[in-house]
Amino acid sequence: MTNDEMERATEFLVKQQAQFSTDLQKLTQSQSNTERTVATVVNMMSELTKTQLRMAEAQIRTETRVAELADAQKRTNETVAETNDRLNSLIVVVERYFSNGR
Repeated sequence: MTNDEMERATEFLVKQQAQFSTDLQKLTQSQSNTERTVATVVNMMSELTKTQLRMAEAQIRTETRVAELADAQKRTNETVAETNDRLNSLIVVVERYFSNGR
């Protein structure tokens, strides 16, 4: 190998090393950016999970309240039906009372 060929080979190697170093620096920066992004996503997922848990708990409370209201409505309907029957009985008694000429 001649001196000129050695210089060109050395120059090629130095350029390749410089390019490799530049590429490695870019990859390192990209990796840092990716790590920050992943950390942000992890935090967001954690907050989302907490929010979903709160919503599930609220849904359970809502379902419980709706069931309680349904039971209360059923009791109210029964009471109204009983009151209706009693009122109808009273009306019959009053109608008989007045229809007998009193």
